[in-house]
Amino acid sequence: MQIEAVYALPDAQQQVTLELVEGATIADALTLLGNTPISAEWQIGTNAVGVFGRLKSADFVLTGGDRLECYRPLTVDPKTARRLRAQSQQAGTKKN
Repeated sequence: MQIEAVYALPDAQQQVTLELVEGATIADALTLLGNTPISAEWQIGTNAVGVFGRLKSADFVLTGGDRLECYRPLTVDPKTARRLRAQSQQAGTKKN
């Protein structure tokens, strides 16, 4: 079976097609992915992974056509980012 593994960088998205046996898990896919040249700059293994936008564990069984998403670590805590955006918007409305 074939699956797509994707990894989003700040300026581009990378993708690779993996050929796995039926019943393969995310752990199996990550092992195979680690042996591909394209994944050398991917930070896999320590970060969360998902299938079609939903977090999954390493023992999740993949099916043909799945899109395995390897997530990067957050650079800013979402709560902090939200607070900074709100402060910026408030500062912008006070000037007017």
